[in-house]
Formats: sequence, structure tokens, C-alpha cells
Amino acid sequence: MKTIGIIAEYNPLHNGHIYHMEESRRLTGADLCVVAMSGNFVQRGELACADKYTRAEWALQAGATLVLEIPAVHALAPAEQFAAGAVRALANTGLVTHLPFGCECDNLQLLQYLADISDNESPQYKELLAKHLAQGKAYPRARTDAFAEMGLDRYYLSELEKPNNILAIEYLRALKKYAPQIRPVPVLRRGSAHHDAALRGAISSGSAIREALRCGDEAALDSVPLFVGGALRFNNAMVTAERTVEAMILYKLRTMEKEELAALPGAGEGIENVIFRAARDCANLAAFYETVKSKRYTMARIKRMACCALLGISADLTRDMALASNDYVKVLGIQSRARNLLSGMATACPVPVIARNSDLRKIDKHPASVHSFAADTLTTDLLGYAQGVKLHRDTEGIVIV
Repeated sequence: MKTIGIIAEYNPLHNGHIYHMEESRRLTGADLCVVAMSGNFVQRGELACADKYTRAEWALQAGATLVLEIPAVHALAPAEQFAAGAVRALANTGLVTHLPFGCECDNLQLLQYLADISDNESPQYKELLAKHLAQGKAYPRARTDAFAEMGLDRYYLSELEKPNNILAIEYLRALKKYAPQIRPVPVLRRGSAHHDAALRGAISSGSAIREALRCGDEAALDSVPLFVGGALRFNNAMVTAERTVEAMILYKLRTMEKEELAALPGAGEGIENVIFRAARDCANLAAFYETVKSKRYTMARIKRMACCALLGISADLTRDMALASNDYVKVLGIQSRARNLLSGMATACPVPVIARNSDLRKIDKHPASVHSFAADTLTTDLLGYAQGVKLHRDTEGIVIV
């Protein structure tokens, strides 16, 4: 039986995602679809537009069979660890046979070549990468410039810089390392570009949809399925929740000592001193981000560090959770007709499967897993407080559609 695995954030789930899921099924002839999805915080270092259980229900309504949570420690990480955590979650189910991913280039041979040269870190590449990083460049820019100096073709360089291709390359690297049995399937992106800020009708970017929703522009609802639009139309707490969580983050940063800031994932080179001053000098989080960001420390990197500070995620925890031995599979939702998959997974999965509160005892002997799961549940508590509502909690079972 063929089963596709999709790595997503569904922030929100929109018509482009529906196209991706349908095209993935068409290309593979798959019977089942397993989605690995970010939780209440997403990889760009921001609060998701809706809680993880609501977004899991959207995925199930869109045709997913099973929805898993990418732990926050992976979701709030650079592309390499984000991809590794998501791929391992899908592989651990023992169900996934194909991994379709959206990209700006659907030439698998080209993408695999870029993944391979990224893996094959020659002494020359390491030396050039170190040189460009020393110039204060962010890692993606430094990597591209290092490859350019090595003579990589300009066409390859341009593909290496496109946002969906960047993730596609990391998925291929993760598959090679953790799940070589899963077949990659590139799906050409359709419609708006990843960072397109303007609505483009039926298929618009997630960025454009979120910004329109913040402004109260209901034209954004034309870009999402009806079952998503209904939830978004009546959920006017998005902006309030974002502001409340931003205030929480700034408060948390102001209470942390420099040593604690230096222990955050991605910290180094004295950035803790900059964060320490800016957290006390800036009146709001937006000003803080503008003050701290630099060529080396991009906005997304700083935002992820700030979210990690709020959730108690340290560099040590990130490092521990990068080890496959600390993995667990957290189930968010499943189709009613596919409930039998859970019992099969529980038997065959090489890591603990957490679908109900009693399953938590399976990770008791793994401190990193316990800490990671605590961060996941904290996101629900914080979001519920920020929205002023009672959300479906992690201890209340999974969503069944």
C-alpha cells in the first residue's frame, strides 16, 4: 500500500495546500496520507494562526488520514533540523512510502545534486564557508557564496536560493540519512510565490492570507477551503493573541540573565549581550527584533530564539533531540475509518507513540523527550491564555473526523 507523507504547517491550510495534496496523490497513486505538522509555533518563529488541533482537523477534512505534530524543538529550528525532525516522525510510523514536497523546481536530479554537494563538505567548501560566515553572513547566504566561489553554475545557485527548494534539499538530505526507503517526489509549486505579500485569488501565499486576515480583509477567504474560511471568519482573536504572546516573549527575555540567553539555540558570538540590552531598551517586540537582527542573525533566526526562550528550549535540548534515540511520535488527529492504524503503529513503531495521556509513561526514562513534550504542551497553555479561550489540550486525546 502506498502512503504519502506531507510536511506542512497549514498556517492556514489554503487552496495551494489542497492542490499539493491532490497532486501528490495523483503522482504516487497513494491510498493514505500522513501529515507531519508544526504545532502552535511555526518555523518562521511566530505563533500559528490557529491552534494545532484546529489545524489538524483542517488537514483531516482536506483528506489526510493521520496528522502528527512536529515537536516545537524541531519546528522552531533552522531548515536542516526542521526537515530531519519531520522526516524522522514520518519514517517512524512505518507507513510512509513516498515524500512529496512542494518546490520551485521539480527536477529531482538537480535537487538531489544540490543535496549531495551540500552533504559532501570538502575541505575547500568548509574553508570558504567559514570565511563567508566570518564576514557576518547568515548561513544560507554564506553557503551560496561559498559554492559560487567554488565555481558552481549560476543556474544551480539560483535554484539553491529559492525558499521551497531550500527545504526540498534538506528533505532529501534527511531522507538519505534517516529514511532511504522513502521515495522523494517533487511537486511543482503552483500560483503565488512563497513570500508573495499580495492576494492572488484562489491560490495565494500563506503570508498574503495571514496579512489580509490581520487587516480584516475577507478577500483572503477566497484563497482557503470553506471549512477553513468558516473557522477564520469567526476567529477574531488572531491579532490579540499575537500581541499577548509578543508581550510574554519580551517579558521572558527581560527576566533572563546573559548566561541563559547564551544557552539559547542558535546563540553565539556574544549575541546574548545584544539581546540582553535590546530586551530592556525596546518598548515592544517588533522594535527588539529590528534592533537585534543583522546579516548574520536574520529576523527568522532571532524570532526562533525568542520563541525558544519563552518555551524553555535550550541549545542542549535541541542537541539532545537531534538524536533519533529521543524521538517520539505525537498524534494530533486521525480519520475515524483509519483508527486501526494506531494499534499497528504502537506495535511496529521504533519510538513511543503518544495518542492519549496514558502514553506519556512511555517517555518517562528519556529526560530530553519529557522536556520536549512539556514545551509542546506549554504552547497550548500559552495560546489558550492569549486567546482567552479553552483549547483542546494535549492530555484530552486526539481529534477524530
